Amino acid sequence: MHLDNASILRAAEWLRSARHVVVFTGAGVSVESGIATFRDSGGFWQRFPPDQFANWNGLLKIAAGKPKLLAEFLLEVLAPVAAAAPNPAHRAIADLEKHTRVTVITQNVDRLHQDAGSTTVHEVHGSLFEIVGKDGEFVRLLSRPQMQDIVRSLQRAARGPLTLPRLLWAIRSLYGPGRKVFHRPSIVLFGDAMAEPAWSDSWEAARECDCFLIVGTSCVVMPAAMLPHEAQMSGASVIGIGPEEGRADVWLRGPAGEILPRLVRAAFGQQTQCPNSLTQPNDRACWSDNPGT
Repeated sequence: MHLDNASILRAAEWLRSARHVVVFTGAGVSVESGIATFRDSGGFWQRFPPDQFANWNGLLKIAAGKPKLLAEFLLEVLAPVAAAAPNPAHRAIADLEKHTRVTVITQNVDRLHQDAGSTTVHEVHGSLFEIVGKDGEFVRLLSRPQMQDIVRSLQRAARGPLTLPRLLWAIRSLYGPGRKVFHRPSIVLFGDAMAEPAWSDSWEAARECDCFLIVGTSCVVMPAAMLPHEAQMSGASVIGIGPEEGRADVWLRGPAGEILPRLVRAAFGQQTQCPNSLTQPNDRACWSDNPGT
């Protein structure tokens, strides 16, 4: 991994001088927590085609005709999320709140930003942990241990012949009829409207921030991908972080779990004596390794 020292210094200065930072995250920020992206080369969407598995009608058809296949899909999605913990990228984002106003806008449904300590998080694609009723009314918030219980129940059910009633019983805390209301996770699937009020609040934050960080997203999923452009058009500096370079004023290429802590240290860390001549007088961080690598 090669990091251009001048780019880090430039991004750190923007971050340090910002009054309101928006951090826009996608699946890439959670990869280091063990949650693979659906577009990984492992072929998730080849095994579970999105036209069948990424919309409610398709899921209901599969549940009725192939409950065993639906159980396999649910375990692929839920088990990594249930076992995950915040990684250094999540924690670095939460640490930003010690220095400036921060709004996190995430396309993820794994609730790792909240677990890391971020306090203002707009989940524009909903959450696996927030359970809502038929009309979107809040029912309850699942804990990660409760999600782990659901995974274990589903694993037990999937070991033998699996009928639809047995499947629904295994995931009853997540989806299905309850004592008072039919309930489901608040996740946004293909064809659904974006989650509210998170979506409207995200637009407002993008328009009023002066520094916008893109972390772990390729910015191709619409309409969320319009947010960086909206921020830039409103005058914000845009910093991109991730292994695949995209559109930003400065792009820091590499894993978010490595780059973000370095960037936060560069912007807000205590100045130390650095033996490397590349470190500028106004650079407030000193890496343990060469800052240009």
